[in-house]
Amino acid sequence: MSELEFVPLAKITDVPENRVSCFEVNGHHVVLSQVKGEFFAVHNKCSHADQSFNSGRVRGHKLLCPLHGAIFDIRDGSVLGAPAFHPIKSYPLKIENEDILICTDAPSSD
Repeated sequence: MSELEFVPLAKITDVPENRVSCFEVNGHHVVLSQVKGEFFAVHNKCSHADQSFNSGRVRGHKLLCPLHGAIFDIRDGSVLGAPAFHPIKSYPLKIENEDILICTDAPSSD
């Protein structure tokens, strides 16, 4: 089994606490959020209505879709509230110095 490849996504200073920060890397649209000093990344499309989270909100570990209010766990993409029933992909991250690195080719955790 090969080692996962991580690529630069953002600087730590680019991601305010409890906010939705959106990025594109290697053709993947990603929501990046910082909660209590930890960073999490999920796919930037709600599984319910294919809506991006660009104007969504983060409340604790909850990511809220701006269209119909579906709620996902920012840590792993699992569904916490309807109308969504399917999880969204989450991405492994690692921090090196001030850089946040992401692995977009890792198997989905959903």
